[in-house]
Amino acid sequence: MNISRGIIILALLSFAVYADNSSEIDRNTSTQSTQDEVNYIDDTHRSISRRVVEWADKIDTKISSWLGNMEDNSTRVTPRVLDASSTSLENQVNLADAFFQSNKYLNETEDIYIRVRTGATFKSKYSEDYEFKLSAQIPFSKSKKYLKIFINDVTVNNTKGVLAGDLDDDKVDPNLGINYFAPEKYGINSKYALGLSGTDPFVSARYNMPIKTNEWLIDPVQIFRYSLDDRFEEETNIYFDRQFKERSLFRLQLHRKTQDILDGMDYALSLQYYWSNKEKTGLGFSQTFFGNTEYHYTIDKFAPIPQIETFGGINNYVESCRDSNKASILSIDALHSS
Repeated sequence: MNISRGIIILALLSFAVYADNSSEIDRNTSTQSTQDEVNYIDDTHRSISRRVVEWADKIDTKISSWLGNMEDNSTRVTPRVLDASSTSLENQVNLADAFFQSNKYLNETEDIYIRVRTGATFKSKYSEDYEFKLSAQIPFSKSKKYLKIFINDVTVNNTKGVLAGDLDDDKVDPNLGINYFAPEKYGINSKYALGLSGTDPFVSARYNMPIKTNEWLIDPVQIFRYSLDDRFEEETNIYFDRQFKERSLFRLQLHRKTQDILDGMDYALSLQYYWSNKEKTGLGFSQTFFGNTEYHYTIDKFAPIPQIETFGGINNYVESCRDSNKASILSIDALHSS
């Protein structure tokens, strides 16, 4: 465990230092032309990608040395290639998810990716949020064919929080660990993960089994997770995907989740539409409604003795628009009035 904590702290410290330097450079170059800014973004992405690959290679080399001779343990990892010419519904859904890098795609893909994203989120319940976020998945090509290093939701703020030991409960912690993709069995895809969320160790399992119909692709997903801080969690997501016309995808997502540390059951309904008119550009829109069977809220938070009520309906909703060419996200988060 000390080794794992050392790895994540070293990785996050390096990212924090680089991100601070990048922010300073960005301020100093704010008066440059648009083309210079585009070049700077490309250079930043390449630099961060190179650093992530270097970290992954060092960890891979170390683990393979623990397992024995690296040559005996090395395997050739053949990346999955999506056939853009295939008109099958499953292939078109996979193409849309990969193009827009949806959360579903990032959670289930075995592909290698390094994603650096800047985004702005405007919320009614909380202050607006501007983030520079890093996510990546790199294979352990020297040690094990089905093992991959993952880095998720790394930002400057939560990285500094981990290093300072004062993580905000309302913020998403950075995640670092290893994914294991088990071979498909009985039509069920399985992924297992072991890692750290902040400095909290966790283990998780994800199962899904796509079901094809004439016009819909239905994909039920079940996730189990246990960590020392949050204890046991489980959630179910059911995705209903349909293509109404070429280069488009409509998705209906049903969600439910329970956690040991929270009362009631979370639930959500999400309507999503992805559309691309060109090979490298596209737009994605989504409307999501969130609720909990035992949502607690304060009637008058300024009262001497605040009164807590329980509400079982929808308490929050999010609207988002994504431009895949610029990789920008605009979200609006508002409290439902009951």
